[in-house]
Amino acid sequence: MLDLLRTNIAAHLRANLPDMVTVLELDNTADAAALERLSMASPAVGVEIVGTDGLNVMGGAPYATASIGVSVVCTPQIDADGVAKDATQAALALVTLVLGHIADQHFELVSGKPESVRATNLTDGDIETNGSALWAVTWKQSIDVSNVIERPDLPDFLRCFVREKTDGKPTIEIQLPGTDTAPASSAAGVATED
Repeated sequence: MLDLLRTNIAAHLRANLPDMVTVLELDNTADAAALERLSMASPAVGVEIVGTDGLNVMGGAPYATASIGVSVVCTPQIDADGVAKDATQAALALVTLVLGHIADQHFELVSGKPESVRATNLTDGDIETNGSALWAVTWKQSIDVSNVIERPDLPDFLRCFVREKTDGKPTIEIQLPGTDTAPASSAAGVATED
């Protein structure tokens, strides 16, 4: 479900940010390689799930609190006069757009709204940026994780069930992948596979 949240956030930003902005889904926390890809695609945003921070039950369903990050990268652009324009203004505009487009969003999932939204300038004197501006927009969002099991062998797993036989003795039938018939019941009324 967390991967679907990341995908839906990226799709939402692609649909709402200007066409010139590249939106990427980041597999891991933004590392040097990911930031380099973002810089090469500048102006760009990278969506990532940073982790989870809590689990609640609401209305009988489990909700995980996801920590989400959107990295915003803008590099200096050359204007028509051949002069490099400061990337800070572009980054601030893009951060503002991202903030506006995540407000009150559920991203087509059963989830809460974004909370604890922050925008942080990650560019400081300790990082050599070559004039690039790097920001992180972060927030927490609760998401229903009750419908996350989509394994291909799940139906086979769920075929283990209890059934009452006509003579009244309960039995457990286990149908495993590759077996055509349920095994015979044991003396204790439990079907086993040898």
